[in-house]
Amino acid sequence: MLEKIKLILEKHISKRNAISSAEIANMLGIYEDDTHATTRDLLLQAAEKYELPLAASNKGYYLIDNETEYKEYMASLDSRIEGIIRRKDIISRNFKGGNK
Repeated sequence: MLEKIKLILEKHISKRNAISSAEIANMLGIYEDDTHATTRDLLLQAAEKYELPLAASNKGYYLIDNETEYKEYMASLDSRIEGIIRRKDIISRNFKGGNK
């Protein structure tokens, strides 16, 4: 199944050619709920196994094609990390300082 994902992704190079998780799941014959957790996990496994420069956007998954796309995706991931850290800090502060 991971090789099939690799072959699918090789046809979706560059952000402008992204493919949705739902489309990938359909091509793999996987039934997914709205989270597409199984497909996302398989995509990451394929990226690791085949050393694919996998990225995601609001339009779907794609293989990074150039330095600009790479930098944009790294910035997107950094922003998500910062958001998670901020949420973590807020929840910790509220739990530890709030009324329990």
